[in-house]
Amino acid sequence: MGSVYAQFDRTLSRAGVGLPFAFQEIALNPCIPESVIKSRFGQSGVDLLRVAQQQWPANMCENTQVASMLFEWFYISAALQAQTDRPVLISRLIKTRNNGLALCQTVACLTERLPRMIEWAKTNLDRTAVYRESDRMPVKSELLSHPRISLRELVLPLPGQLEWCRSSTFDSLDFYTVNIKVSGKALVMVQCKSSTPQSPAWIIENAANAKVWVPIMFSQSLSDLDIMPNSRYTYPTLYSKKNVPHGIRITFFEYGEDLYQQKLEFTINVDASGEALAFEVQAP
Repeated sequence: MGSVYAQFDRTLSRAGVGLPFAFQEIALNPCIPESVIKSRFGQSGVDLLRVAQQQWPANMCENTQVASMLFEWFYISAALQAQTDRPVLISRLIKTRNNGLALCQTVACLTERLPRMIEWAKTNLDRTAVYRESDRMPVKSELLSHPRISLRELVLPLPGQLEWCRSSTFDSLDFYTVNIKVSGKALVMVQCKSSTPQSPAWIIENAANAKVWVPIMFSQSLSDLDIMPNSRYTYPTLYSKKNVPHGIRITFFEYGEDLYQQKLEFTINVDASGEALAFEVQAP
């Protein structure tokens, strides 16, 4: 994805990158001219811009070099966050750098810190693999054959089963194989028979030589989960996508303390060049 950096145009700091919402343009460029924001988003956008500028050193935007570097950092780090196959780790590293930047009380401090931060984001974005839609791997696979035999040690009800399936019986559930491969473990996805796209699902696992099936994940978005490509962990990172007013909201789950837990969320939107960028990054 090195083309992002190669195509990066600092002059866009004076014109915007063509995002559909004022807060997204301002998140990338707190020094974007008021006239640009007002012409596209009205006075409410200008008010957002003025509030955003209050967190930065006075007269920062008058220093065109620093203002341009700040825009470059936010743009490339947003592209890196949206496109990396290590989203949770990269999010922590970006947050640490942003926290350090927020401590700057002078323009000189920003001048000293930003070049190294930009180079770090550029290097990591250059190393990020490009994945296509054909690389998508859903968690859910095929209906499990003979579930009463293979799951005879399963103890019911599962957490939330009575509430969501209106029954605590085996016959109220469907069982699926999964595309998650964990050495020494068998994993199965479970759903209510009357499931809808919003219905919850469980992932249960059975360790080798063990008789007990243990739930390791329960989520209302589970049936739409995909496996993160090139995951570096024994239990791969999982993610789901949902359309929201500001773009596509992506939620990430990582395994720890014997279960999958939600670790990160952010919204992706694209600019006028089609570049995917991350906004509203939240970690529980």
